[in-house]
Amino acid sequence: MATITVFEHQPLREGEHGFTESHRHTLERFVGDNDETTFNYYTLVHKGVKFRQYVGVLCLNGITIEILPKADRGCEDKSFWRDKLIFMLSKVYKLDVQSPSTVSQELRTNSPILDIFIKKLLDEVDVLLNRGLVKCYRKDEGNQKSLKGKLLVNKQIQRNYVHQERFYVQYTTYDYEHIMNCILCQAIKLVIQISHNAYLRDRANSILLRFPELKGFAVTSETFETLCFNRKTEDYRNALKLAKLLLLHYAPKQTGHGDNILALMFDMNKLWEEFVYCTLHRKLPKYHVSSQVVRRYWRLNASATFKTIRPDIVIYNQNKVVGIIDTKWKRPDKTPSDGDLHQVYVYSKMFDTSKVALLYPSADVDRASVGGSFMDNGSSCDMLFLGNVQPNDKWCDNLTTLVKDWLSHI
Repeated sequence: MATITVFEHQPLREGEHGFTESHRHTLERFVGDNDETTFNYYTLVHKGVKFRQYVGVLCLNGITIEILPKADRGCEDKSFWRDKLIFMLSKVYKLDVQSPSTVSQELRTNSPILDIFIKKLLDEVDVLLNRGLVKCYRKDEGNQKSLKGKLLVNKQIQRNYVHQERFYVQYTTYDYEHIMNCILCQAIKLVIQISHNAYLRDRANSILLRFPELKGFAVTSETFETLCFNRKTEDYRNALKLAKLLLLHYAPKQTGHGDNILALMFDMNKLWEEFVYCTLHRKLPKYHVSSQVVRRYWRLNASATFKTIRPDIVIYNQNKVVGIIDTKWKRPDKTPSDGDLHQVYVYSKMFDTSKVALLYPSADVDRASVGGSFMDNGSSCDMLFLGNVQPNDKWCDNLTTLVKDWLSHI
């Protein structure tokens, strides 16, 4: 399966990188058959599409389109940005996945982002099968040839009026029909359907043969919210995180024209915000770091209607707000935009803090911060720049140092 790699906000037209008229028609039809508010990964342009702020993978009609983030115009190294994206996803979703440069030889020749996460899922499920899947007690009911459990009298009369040799009973079974096993089984079946890597597909088929026969069901976000881990099921946690990533984000959509398209896409603005929050929350133990703190700032008279604000990151020290950071995945001009300044100005007023900042990615490793302040009260409003460096752990350390220096600067 051919792989096309592009960057966010980049157009892709017929004849480029193996993108054909058939592929374009599929993407056009798929947008037409879906609500733009739920499927807004790209817009249509003349003889092609232009991707928006979403990154990840699209699969359709024999090709994989890999959309990578890009924080600056100068760096065109796709392997660099693919590594950054996988690293951010691993931190946000708390997954231990390898970068493309360290994956096995079977994936190295053609290793889009999807294949790396699929391989990790197969590794985790393989370990669980080797240890033995968890069994549990569950209640079931149905017709039996012998009386066991509790006889359901009303249903016995309804179902077995003619066949009185049968018993309609409710009984307890101890088997593998556990919700966690069912989720993993469905994730493996999905891998077989969507993966075009022969090595991964063969591994998935081999693993599926080792699963007991389990019932399928519709997996939703509520399914994962009901999961409760205990001593026996704690080993399932990483595998279920990966299954959730695939089943919820990488769901097949069937258009009325018979075309399948599958999407594992992430909003880069949201991913950047969550990555910064996860890093600071882990590496600033002396502070309390919160995300998306809601505060009301306007109310319609004689009404219960409110307007609220949600700063990306609020930093507390002894229950006092000492800093607010608004994350921006873009390259600013020499000064922030008016809208961004208005936004953080409201934050400084409503949270009564003298330190707010706009945090940007940067291609310039040595560029750390640019100072600024609001003229009415002198509160600082700084521009912070996080240089894209390797290795990735150093990237996190630089972010922590950058924010620490900013907080300590008076």
